[in-house]
Amino acid sequence: MHSRLTTSPLPPLPFPAPPPLSGAQDFFVQMAIQLAYFRMHGEPVATYETGHTRAFYHGRTETIRACSSESVAFCKAMTESSTSQADAFLALRAALQAHGEYAQLALSGRACDRHLLGLYIAAHFLGMQPRPAIFTDVAYKKSGGGGNFVVSSSNVGYTPLFGGFAPMVKHGYGACYSILDSRINISTSSWNVCPHTDCTKFGEHLVRALIDLQHLCIAANPPLEQPSKL
Repeated sequence: MHSRLTTSPLPPLPFPAPPPLSGAQDFFVQMAIQLAYFRMHGEPVATYETGHTRAFYHGRTETIRACSSESVAFCKAMTESSTSQADAFLALRAALQAHGEYAQLALSGRACDRHLLGLYIAAHFLGMQPRPAIFTDVAYKKSGGGGNFVVSSSNVGYTPLFGGFAPMVKHGYGACYSILDSRINISTSSWNVCPHTDCTKFGEHLVRALIDLQHLCIAANPPLEQPSKL
């Protein structure tokens, strides 16, 4: 397995974050991951982000599905030369909003993956053969089901301490990151058995995506000029 540590300056929040987007810095990184993969491989893929369920007794994790219709539209907007900065920014806002809404569903126990896992385990212990059709459907695997998320990501907190992990699949990536006041630390990984993945290039695309998003947000919200003291 290959791994690489990348550090990038922390982009500012793209807009004042209302309650549904209180974790907007994390959402921002997730959209950068989406854009980095899309630019590098030319398509969107199922993306896992760890969501905690500590609000529940013995709660552990739920899957935040970072790839959405809105994130795909945003990636396409960022890769089409005809897209204006204003339209690209609106696409980013829509993608952030969609990600925030799904994250809230996951953190409150209303996402789908742990529910599907429970059904899969129940079917196993009941000895159901063949397995229920949903678990053998091609779309289930392509959407990440059964541990097949192509990109596996996790925000380990707002701390300089962080680690890394292997991708779920041989043709995938791992992206472990921490968000600090002045920078973002990102550890990327890929398996060396796949000729189509390269975690070093993926990290470079991530830095570029973060910078491009930063420039996009600054252009949409230029800083106010300080009044002259003269």
